[in-house]
Amino acid sequence: MSNPSFDIVVFGATSFVGQILSQYLFDQYGVSKVRWAMAGRSQQKLEEVRSQLGEGAADIPLLIADAADDEALASLCAQTQVVISTVGPYALYGESMIRACCDSGTDYCDLTGEAQWIKRMQDRYEEKAKETGARIVHSCGFDSIPSDLGVHFLQQHAQAKFNSHCNNIIMRVKQLTGTASGGTIASVINLTKEAVADKKIRKEMANPYSCCP
Repeated sequence: MSNPSFDIVVFGATSFVGQILSQYLFDQYGVSKVRWAMAGRSQQKLEEVRSQLGEGAADIPLLIADAADDEALASLCAQTQVVISTVGPYALYGESMIRACCDSGTDYCDLTGEAQWIKRMQDRYEEKAKETGARIVHSCGFDSIPSDLGVHFLQQHAQAKFNSHCNNIIMRVKQLTGTASGGTIASVINLTKEAVADKKIRKEMANPYSCCP
């Protein structure tokens, strides 16, 4: 990829998480410290979300692309180094963006918790991603942050106290606060439908290491 216009494009900027992410990027970096843009399928909704971010946000570029429009996705990927996708359920709407990023060598991350879809994307696009240099990182959200940061903290503590790292760490969640977004609920419903219809997916869901090479 040669000289893209943006460092980051938030794809799905009008979604629940997309709005939170856009607000964070604007609060932290404004419109000049990081070259970033908001993307989605509705110009009007993008403008509405942008107008709520704060003074100066009108300078944030808007890109129009639909998850079902391969040509628009290819154009979007050609303009950025990284795509952050909040468009879910990913099993229904996410594959085209993965394919576009792998084809163009554009780095990508999302917050999916749909393990069956992650496995499917690995099987279909890993070789292409290796060929073009695209780095595809899934589950950069609620499903992974507690365990990732928890493991990191425990390993640091073990090293400092015992001069050795932990060989095995198990995480158990006893209580949650807050509620699930509409996108999360839709993802769970779709995952349930897929698992009921496909024995292979049920087997994968029972294996905590199904996405590991």
